[in-house]
Amino acid sequence: MRTLELRRHARRDPQADRLSPVGRVQAEEVGRSLGGPFAFVFVSPSERTAETVAFFLRGSGQQLPPHAVVPGLAAQDNDGSPLAMAGVVSALLDTIGEGERALAVGHAPLIERAVLGLTGRELEPLGECEGVLLTQEDDGHIEIQELRLR
Repeated sequence: MRTLELRRHARRDPQADRLSPVGRVQAEEVGRSLGGPFAFVFVSPSERTAETVAFFLRGSGQQLPPHAVVPGLAAQDNDGSPLAMAGVVSALLDTIGEGERALAVGHAPLIERAVLGLTGRELEPLGECEGVLLTQEDDGHIEIQELRLR
């Protein structure tokens, strides 16, 4: 079994690819409730996803584990279709060791499309810092748990 917590970034600055002051506070607060520890962290090439991870980890008191920028987590780096996004997320799951947990931060609606491509399940749009917990069983079956803040 391997687990991937896949979340949307926090509130962004409308003028730049970074978090707003509200987004920094928001991500740190969500970080206090994160599971873990994380064996790996993955982010899209967007600065706001890396900042979200930094504040998530700060809130949870965790150090940054091995990490990677994954171009496929951003729409400009694939066609954004459910199958393309499922392929990206499936590849991330394949890099996680047995019994390990990882964190990925990306964008909406790409996360929702990944879930659709992996499982055929449609999700309501994700809010800032919301996401899904994907648990892949040894037989390859993937369980989805929504991570809502409301």
